[in-house]
Amino acid sequence: MMIYDSCPVHRSPFTVHRIVIPDSRLMSYSKAELTQLVMPNMQNVLGDLFGGHLMAMVDQAAAVAAMRHAGGPAVTASIDRVDFRERIPVGSLVTCCATVDFVGNTSMFISVEVYSEIISTGERKRTHTAAAVFVAIDKDGKPMRVPRLIPETEEEKVRYHRAQSHREKARQASGR
Repeated sequence: MMIYDSCPVHRSPFTVHRIVIPDSRLMSYSKAELTQLVMPNMQNVLGDLFGGHLMAMVDQAAAVAAMRHAGGPAVTASIDRVDFRERIPVGSLVTCCATVDFVGNTSMFISVEVYSEIISTGERKRTHTAAAVFVAIDKDGKPMRVPRLIPETEEEKVRYHRAQSHREKARQASGR
């Protein structure tokens, strides 16, 4: 178990927060879902969701999954990719589903699937995917060890091994 004192997000001169972080977490615990209605102020010149708004939503969903897994603050280290597959019109619901798929010592590899829903018909389809890396930080802003990740289902094991392989290829490409 790790004990983490006074999370900077909740720091107060009057209280000290003691957070006990487990040595490991189930993969099913380390996920997040963010849903938002696409409003006219979020549109691009074609009347669809502007890509920058979508990227911000992806980053937020990934951040929640990372912070949930780490048990405290985490910051974006990289957005490895965002695949734009389909347009999302104004008036649609957009849902970003983020999962922590693999962890290093301080880093978390997160995949995000984006779904668009036409509210009036209930038609829902996957429109985008993204991958991000987050790093857990302590009260001083330094990288902090994260709990090990335990995949349970076959789908989770596939995601875990895929993310592990992606991490190894990225490390080899960077010479680390």
